[in-house]
Amino acid sequence: MADEKPRPFKLIRKLDKVFIQFLEGGEEKPVKLLWPRPVSAQRREVSIVDEKKKEVVLLEDLSSLDADSRRIAEEELEKRYLTARIHRVLEATAQFGTRSWKVETDRGMRRFVVKSVNKDVTWITEDHILIRDTLGYRYEIPSLSALDEHSREEVDRVL
Repeated sequence: MADEKPRPFKLIRKLDKVFIQFLEGGEEKPVKLLWPRPVSAQRREVSIVDEKKKEVVLLEDLSSLDADSRRIAEEELEKRYLTARIHRVLEATAQFGTRSWKVETDRGMRRFVVKSVNKDVTWITEDHILIRDTLGYRYEIPSLSALDEHSREEVDRVL
């Protein structure tokens, strides 16, 4: 479990891995950064966990980090929680319990599959949804009511 006040540390990037190094000594440890509550409290607390997913440090926010560590943390969180915003739903079908989507996003055209609506679709509000596909990629519809009529019909068909 994380200490109430974390010991001073810095984050270091080596190739594609991030390590934590406590300033009073000790070896570098590979870590991952994540939001403990990615939907309800995203961008607030940050959990730094070791390879066994055991929490090493819990930060209230990134402001307590030095500039280099903060930049590394922001980059890692951005990569982990990269979310494409859906602008249009071109086609959505349901077959044998899975949902196949063809959409236009802020990152271009995408096709993806959702296995379980109950598990992989999170309703943030009645109008705002977050979708995670079978590969773990995230998609967001910030406002269902802002979608064009065809897109809303496609979403209604599979949700």
